[in-house]
Amino acid sequence: MNARKVIRTAAVLLVVLLIGYYYSLEVRKNWASLQNFKLIINVSFLIISLSLYLLSYLLETYIWQICINRHLGRRELNFPQSIAVVNASGLFKYLPGRVWTYTAQLLWLKKYNISKPVILYVNLICMGGSVIVSLYLGLIYLVLYTDSLGTTAAILSFSALLLCNIIYITWNSFLMNKLISLAARFFKKEIRPLHDSKLLLIFIQSIYMFSWSLMGFAGYFLAKGIGLSLDLTGIFAILASMSLSWLAGYFAVFSPGGLGIREGMMLLMLNKIVNIQTALIFPIVSRIMYLIAELLLGLLAFSLGMRYKVFSSGRADVN
Repeated sequence: MNARKVIRTAAVLLVVLLIGYYYSLEVRKNWASLQNFKLIINVSFLIISLSLYLLSYLLETYIWQICINRHLGRRELNFPQSIAVVNASGLFKYLPGRVWTYTAQLLWLKKYNISKPVILYVNLICMGGSVIVSLYLGLIYLVLYTDSLGTTAAILSFSALLLCNIIYITWNSFLMNKLISLAARFFKKEIRPLHDSKLLLIFIQSIYMFSWSLMGFAGYFLAKGIGLSLDLTGIFAILASMSLSWLAGYFAVFSPGGLGIREGMMLLMLNKIVNIQTALIFPIVSRIMYLIAELLLGLLAFSLGMRYKVFSSGRADVN
């Protein structure tokens, strides 16, 4: 094992231990309250929650499909094929690093003559749209639930984020092609510049805002579905914690699927905003619901992939 792997492994263990220690401290401190928690299953609420989780994931797949076909200038992939590619490759995020998801997409989409730059570009602009929306939600969270930002600081922060967003939309092609050019050595080929539509980028952010809103309501029904106390005013706290914890987990490449990172981030954000039972229990049950949704979509993806020959060398009609 080389030095890089040793450092990476040590970093993973350290982060997991720190999160586990923080969680254990909160559990011990609030053990009496946790003992009073009564699990009350509401099947209807859980079904609604799972449905909203699935719909939110499918909206992300829809964005990806629109972007792929937009850059190709033709309807190369239909929605079932997109589900097969996106949701099957998404399961590989639980392997260390983030490269396996994109590697699977590169392999499966090669027979459709979809170039590596287009695949990379689409994933970058989809990720960029979700990141920007998460930052907006995080800023609103800071203003509503903490005292860390005064009125002036909040206005300046929002203005700075809005300016960065405008720059991102206006000069997206230039910025993204700079990132893609860094990957040229990996691809070992010259990459043709890609040009994006500003309206498409606005559309991506709008859909992600709607998708995260669905996820917030999914979290609300999940909490109510197991007997956690959460009023409607707590929905945004749940929404912001889910969104920002996704962001933290996504960039923590050393943690497969953001395991541990997301749960610790959610606890940190929810603590002292919702009741302690919800703050401690919700991150765990939320991860379980994520896994159930991803497993169901993964099974659907592999089924559709076999039906449309996405994973084989042959091609099926998209109609």
